[in-house]
Order: sequence, then C-alpha cells, then structure tokens
Amino acid sequence: MHFGQAGGFAGRSYVRKSTLGEFNPTHPILSLSLVVVFVLSLLLSFTSAHAAGRVALVLTAEDYQKLPKSSIGTKRGAEIADALKARGFDVIVSPNPSNATARANLRDFAAKTEGADLAFVVLIGHGVAWGGQTFFLTTNTEIGRATDLLSRALSTTNIAQIVGRAQTGGVFFFMTSPTFETAIEGLDARPQFTSEAPKNAVTIFSSSARIPVSRIDAAGEQAAEALTKLLQQPSPSLNEAVKVAANGNLGAVFGHVDEISLAKPAPAPVAPPVAAISPPPAPAVPRTDEIQGKLEAERRAREQAESRARDEQLRAERAQAEVLKAQADAKKAQADVERAQADAEKAKQEAKRVEAQAQIAAAQAEGLRHAPAVAMIEDAQLGQKQRRLIQQRLRELGLYTGPIDAIMGPLTREAIMGYQRSRSAAITGYLTAEQFDTLLPNEAE
Repeated sequence: MHFGQAGGFAGRSYVRKSTLGEFNPTHPILSLSLVVVFVLSLLLSFTSAHAAGRVALVLTAEDYQKLPKSSIGTKRGAEIADALKARGFDVIVSPNPSNATARANLRDFAAKTEGADLAFVVLIGHGVAWGGQTFFLTTNTEIGRATDLLSRALSTTNIAQIVGRAQTGGVFFFMTSPTFETAIEGLDARPQFTSEAPKNAVTIFSSSARIPVSRIDAAGEQAAEALTKLLQQPSPSLNEAVKVAANGNLGAVFGHVDEISLAKPAPAPVAPPVAAISPPPAPAVPRTDEIQGKLEAERRAREQAESRARDEQLRAERAQAEVLKAQADAKKAQADVERAQADAEKAKQEAKRVEAQAQIAAAQAEGLRHAPAVAMIEDAQLGQKQRRLIQQRLRELGLYTGPIDAIMGPLTREAIMGYQRSRSAAITGYLTAEQFDTLLPNEAE
C-alpha cells in the first residue's frame, strides 16, 4: 500500500495561517471525516495483509558430497519454479543447498507465508524416514545415526506446519533413495508422517510402501515430470497437482485441502492514495525468529527425550543380557554338577566291581591255600547248557541274581562261593566234581 508523504494531508490544506487557531477537532463533521478515513485505512491494511498472494520455495538437491547423486536433478526443479512463477507465485529457488542454506531459505519463506493465499514447498532429492517423520537430505548431509537427521536434515512435518500458516498450503516431496556407506539402523526409504497434518495443508510424497524401494527413484522422476507438465497447462487445479505428484494412488498423501484453481490470478485493482494516518497499534504477531526459536526448542526437547529413551533402552537391554547370561551360567553349573554326580556314581559302581573281584580273588587264594588238592572243573569242561543249569540252580538257592547267560563271570563266581560257604567247603568260586554232582545230580556223568 502506498501512502502520501508524511504531513501530506496538512500540506494540501489551503486554510489561511490566521485561521489555524480556529481549528476545532471536536467539530462533528471533522470528527466523522477522521473516523471514515481511519476505517478505510484499516480496511485497506486488512486487505493488504490478506492478499499477500502466492509464495513458493523450491529446494533441489542433486550433487551430494557424501551420498550418490540424485537422479531427478536441479533442471527439473528450475522448470517447476518457472512454472510456479508463471502462475503468480513469488518463488525462492535454491539448487543444491547445504543444510545451513536450506534452513536460511526456509526462514525467509516462513516470513512470507503469514496470510498468504497459497504457500507451496517443493522438495526434490534424497529422502529417508525415521520416527514417524520424513526428512529431506541437503547436499552436505552426513549422518552416523538416525537422530542426526533432527539437526542435519529438514523435517517435512515441520515444513507442513510452516505452509499451514497460509490460507492453503502444500508440501510436494519428489523423493529419491540414498545409499549410505554404512547401514544406519531405523531408517526407511519409504515416507512416514504420523503427526496430525494442518487442516489447511496437504503433504504429498511421490512414493509409498506400495512402491518397491528399487522403483522409488523412477517414481520420483515420473511424478516431478508430471507436475511440470500440469503447471504448464492453462488452468490446472490443486487437486490435480496433488494427484500427479502422488503418482495417482501409488504415492502417499497426508492432509486434505479444498479444490483451488492454480490459474494465474487477475491483477488486483490499485487502490487510490489515502492520507497517512496513525492507526492504533495492531496486535503483536510472533516474529519469524521467535517461531524458529520455538521450533528449535521443541527439536532440542524432542532430541533429548529420544536420547533418554535410547539410554533407558540400552540399560534395559544390558540388564536383560546379564539376566540371560546368569541363567545360562546357572544351567551350565547345574549340568556340571549332574555330570560330576554321574561320574561319581559310575566310579562308585566301578569301585564296587573291582572290590568284588578282589574279594573273589582273595577268597580263591585263601581257599586254595587251606584246601586239599581237589580237582576243580574248568569252564572249558562245561557246555553252555550246563553253565545255564548251574546259574539256574544257584538262582533257585537264592545265591545268584544275574542273568542266565552261560557266562561264568564275577556274579556267577560269587554265587558259587556262596554255595561253597554254605557247605563249609573251600571257597574258590570254582565247582569241584563232587559239588557239581551235588548241585546238578541229574547232569552227573
């Protein structure tokens, strides 16, 4: 709005100097005139504040310092910017911006969105998602962990809040997929947007979970080209722009806006000059730096909360690992104890067996020492049937507890010794011919 020069209203008065002392500001006609001028000034100021028109920011990242080159390119961004300018947009274009440059452009753009009719942000380049947000990576983005995105990339969630200050806003992100030298846990190549979108803004991504990761770059190129061609048509609409930017129904759209024509608006009529007047002070509007300060404070608070959550998670994981290790150690100790007990029992049984054999040998030696020279029946003199009969007979006498297997082993020898002991005979473990005949009378030859 153009006002007259200071003092212009008084300078056009041809009242004689001698009559100035007679000027009465309380005169009804003069008071009414002042009120009318004041109201007209307010109306014109209100119209100017709400006719800021159309503003746009185009950020295109192609040549990355630490990441592979984006496949869409700055040329496409320049074409979209030119098409928006032809539609009456005041466009800020930033090809291959660094993080600092992109944030400075965003601050300048945010100052223009207050009261604007339309506010668009077009992002072209690599993008990743983490923690319910999708981030635009500037050309010097370098991250070692997911939380670095909060300070080294631009969040589309925050950008959506900025365009929401206008009467209608839109964020168009034509994504390409980056490749990191080292895999970073938690990152997703598909967009995420879990926050509530502003009621007067829409955020569009050229890809979604419906598109394979290998096709994300091609989908971004296709959508960017389609938007460029649409903006070159005579009377495109915002809903058409949303549809082509989202690759039909293959991309992702968050939020909703009413149907708006993107045709270039007719020039606004020029208001006649109005005398300068000092209106009452307007309500204070938060400055852009104050808004950015709040956003930065929220970002720091969110980053601190996420850091605390990660620390708690790490502590919980370490505690769980210690519990699992203690349980494993306890199981191993229990297995060692059981194995030691089994070895001890085995050794005990072996000792008993050796002791029994020693007792048999000692008894045999003792019996041979005191017994008269009596011929004993050797094993080779007995057939298997006779051996089984001896074991069977000794079992009937309650002296043998082993199997009937015709093996004249320690158990059989011990039973024979018991038989010899019961008959007060020499204890040798070997039957004499007389003892064999007595034990098995029917088998005597």
